[in-house]
Amino acid sequence: MYQTPLNTLPPLAFLTSKLLFNPRNYHHSIMSLTRSHSQWPGGIPSFIRRHEEPVARENFDAASRAWRHFVREQWVGGDTADQQKRALIERWATADQQFRDSYQSRAPEDEPSFFEGPELTDKTFRSNDVQHHCMVYFCTTELTREKEALLAKCILGLFPWEEGWDFLADEMIMFLPLEDNPGDILETFKFHQSVARPNFLDMHMALDGTVLFRDCSPKLIIDDRTLETGLGLWVEFATNGIYEKARRAQIMMEEFAHFYREIGPGNLVPIDQALNYIESREIYQDHDEDADSREILEDEPVDMRRPLVEIYKGSEVDLVDDYAPGFREAEEQGNGLAIGFDLERILANDGNPLTIRDHGSDH
Repeated sequence: MYQTPLNTLPPLAFLTSKLLFNPRNYHHSIMSLTRSHSQWPGGIPSFIRRHEEPVARENFDAASRAWRHFVREQWVGGDTADQQKRALIERWATADQQFRDSYQSRAPEDEPSFFEGPELTDKTFRSNDVQHHCMVYFCTTELTREKEALLAKCILGLFPWEEGWDFLADEMIMFLPLEDNPGDILETFKFHQSVARPNFLDMHMALDGTVLFRDCSPKLIIDDRTLETGLGLWVEFATNGIYEKARRAQIMMEEFAHFYREIGPGNLVPIDQALNYIESREIYQDHDEDADSREILEDEPVDMRRPLVEIYKGSEVDLVDDYAPGFREAEEQGNGLAIGFDLERILANDGNPLTIRDHGSDH
């Protein structure tokens, strides 16, 4: 186990050092952060493009039938699985239309999905499906020591403070390298999620060689703006990876836990419906129902550089001393920022702290 405390390491150390899992056995789950590395040397090639229009979800399997037949015919698996995935994507995207049409003509009408075929038991095929239950994604463009402290505060905002030791986010993903993250995250998120590290259980390809996405469930994105304002970005996506709805919800309030649970895997309530469960949301209650559905509504921001106990709206925030021993003291020393606070100290009092691992980057 890598034990060097973060305050003895240079900036970005917790992201560039190799940390191992220490599974948490309190309650039913663990809390983990996966640093997910791009597997395309030089970035995703420009010829890999999204499908021009969303495909209705009931038509998704039909639209990607030829692709699945092609993948099944070509798949070998084994130690080179990640390279194979990139090669298959490149071949399909750059092939002439006659090549792709030949697979369309041979593929049976009932070509099984990858969730019904033998691929689901092939560990090399589903090796990049590390985020099947994940709702929380960190998409920041830099991580200085100050940004690391703000990141820790955001993670602590994901706890339902009034209900003791349990936590909301079992799995969290951070996209690396950071230099790939600038730009409009709403436009690039699905490519970061499932193309940068090809996940064939999510990304599929259409007959014209463009990309489609099966997973359209809501995601919570923590970006640079979230670190400074506490406004997490909730997003629902269409099957071609464009966003359909996006909302900036304040993490630093206890009602956020109820919002999270409504949207999460157990309930899957649409974002707009889940907003009805949160009190004091005049910004949503007064919103014109005929307005653009892609308009991004926002809660009020907070100054995330102030101490957690000053900005969090909830009665049990003093539990921070149990959730993250030493965090409050670190904030006092850093004038509101817990500079050098080790993320692995979160849940340390439970004996099974937050765990960090790396995934991806085979080149």
